[in-house]
Amino acid sequence: MLRHISKRAVDALKRRTTLWDDAVRGFAARRRAGASVVYAVKFRAGGRQRWFRIGTHGSPWTPDTARAEALRLLGEVARGQDPAAVKIGARTAPTVGELVDRFLTEHAGAKLK
Repeated sequence: MLRHISKRAVDALKRRTTLWDDAVRGFAARRRAGASVVYAVKFRAGGRQRWFRIGTHGSPWTPDTARAEALRLLGEVARGQDPAAVKIGARTAPTVGELVDRFLTEHAGAKLK
């Protein structure tokens, strides 16, 4: 379904339905099996099609704030970046505890011997 995403349109969205915005290509509001609505943007980066979840409808995400975020993300894609890959990279980055353990094993342990 293609039309302007507004609060009224989001509230009327039926389950398992995606509403595509007519102003920002790739911006969508999706209601899954549950009651919540999620804003997302779909784009192509590096030859791969990606979905980026902006956030759940409600504070702070309104249709207008989510649309502005979608435009920001699509701007990053236009500059050659992949916001989804950045998000995945942040999720798989080592924690501070892991870095401390690695430092102690590789450097402090070697100096103590």
